[in-house]
Amino acid sequence: MVAILIGSAGLVTYALTHVSTPATAAQTALTSPGILATLSTVPPATFDAVGVTVPGADLTAPQVVDDPALTSAGTPEVLFVGAEYCPFCAAERWPLIVALSRFGRFSVLHNAASSSASVFPGTSSFSFVGARYTSPYLTFTGVELYSDLVGADGSFTSIARLTPSQAALVARYHPPSGGSAGTTAPFVDVGGRMVATTSGFSPALLAGLSQAQIAAEVSQPTPSTRAPTAPTPEPPTGQAVIAAANQLTAGMCAVTGQRPAAVCHSKGVRAADQSLGLPAPPTGA
Repeated sequence: MVAILIGSAGLVTYALTHVSTPATAAQTALTSPGILATLSTVPPATFDAVGVTVPGADLTAPQVVDDPALTSAGTPEVLFVGAEYCPFCAAERWPLIVALSRFGRFSVLHNAASSSASVFPGTSSFSFVGARYTSPYLTFTGVELYSDLVGADGSFTSIARLTPSQAALVARYHPPSGGSAGTTAPFVDVGGRMVATTSGFSPALLAGLSQAQIAAEVSQPTPSTRAPTAPTPEPPTGQAVIAAANQLTAGMCAVTGQRPAAVCHSKGVRAADQSLGLPAPPTGA
C-alpha cells in the first residue's frame, strides 16, 4: 500500500504541475434531484448529534487563517480547487456540498468518480464543472483542473487553469518547489478565514460505495449494517461527512456574520467552533 500511495502522489504532482492547453471538459451525467435533495435536507438534529466526533475515524481539520477577505459578487467566496481524477478531492466534495447546502442550493451538479488508476480507485463523488449554486450569503467557485482521462502524454487531461489571483492564493499554502508551479488538490478557501489542503477524512471511508449509498449514509449517519457478519465494524462514513461539514460550516459562518442564525448558532456548529478555536456567537443571540 505504501508503494501505491507514493506512486499516486507522484502522479498527482505530475498532473498538477504539467502545463498543457486545457481541453473542453466532457460533462458527465447530471446528479439526480433526489441526491441533491438528500444532501440539502440533512436534519439539523443530525448535525447536532454528530458534532465533530467520529468514533473509529480520524478527521483532518481545516486550518483557521487570518488572510485578506476572499469575496466575489459582493459576498464571501468559497473557492474549491480540485481535479476529477483525485480521490481526496472526491472525498472533500461530499462535506463541502453538504455545508454549502446549509447556506444556499445547488441546482446543477454532475456525477464523477476518481480515477481507477489511482489509490482509492473509483471513489464516488461529483464534479464542479458546470455546477450552479445560489446563496444570499456566499458565492461558490469550483475549479476542476483535470479530468479523470489520461492523454497521449500520460498525464491527466487539463480542463481548466487557475486565474493569477487563484494561483497566488494556492501557492501561499503550497509554495512552488524546484521551479514548478506545484499545488496539492483539494484546496478549499472559505472567505480568507479557513483553508483546507486535503480532504477532511480518508477516501477509504467511501470505498466500494455508490453515490446513492453514500448519500443515504449522510442522511442517516449511524453505524452501517451492510455487512453484519464482517469481522471488523463498517466505517462511520456518514458521521465523517457530517462532522467535516460542521467544520466547514463553522468557517462559512465566520465570514457571513454568523448567518443564517439557525445554522450558525446550532449545537453542531458550536462544537466545531470550539474544536477549531473559532469564536462562537453569543448564546441566545
